[in-house]
Amino acid sequence: MRLYSLKLVPIGKIKKGNIILGMIITLVIVPFLVHPSFAQESSDSSLVITKGVSSDGTVHITITSTPIEMHKPLALQISFTDSKGNKILHENYGIRAMQQEGNGITILSNQTAYAENGDDLQVTIPLSNSSPVNFQIQLQGSGLPGTDPSTWEGQIDTVGMTVVPEFGSVASAILVASFVVVVLLVRRSSFYMSWKI
Repeated sequence: MRLYSLKLVPIGKIKKGNIILGMIITLVIVPFLVHPSFAQESSDSSLVITKGVSSDGTVHITITSTPIEMHKPLALQISFTDSKGNKILHENYGIRAMQQEGNGITILSNQTAYAENGDDLQVTIPLSNSSPVNFQIQLQGSGLPGTDPSTWEGQIDTVGMTVVPEFGSVASAILVASFVVVVLLVRRSSFYMSWKI
């Protein structure tokens, strides 16, 4: 069995130790940058997915949107499924979307939306900033349009959801910057670590 020990070695002996230490510290930082709290769930690099559930758990809502970018609209696909993942047909709903910055600018409002096969498409106005977008989905029940809403079935509820900007490029920039800072700090210090076998 090999025993490993760490010892402090004056600078100038082995420069490989600086790089190894920098790589170890960077590898420790990476998991924090890719943690789910830093980025929205996404199916690929260009779509953002946000999910919500009605208070009784019978209606699951999935919003798949294009990324939040200033001066561009959000294209949204809204899907309604039951707790088993089956599409809810003829879902009537209202949708309202507001950006958090700019005193809550309304970028979409449609109180008579309809998802015939469980899916519907909506498009917002162009965004004035790149702040997160809050959605209020008002479930009105499933039933054919033009029929009496009192005959519609299903959950009547309001579900709040938020789409946040993607942080992939920011996380990459932080990773590169942290690696450079670590290497510079290690090179400037009077001691560094090396492995002794």
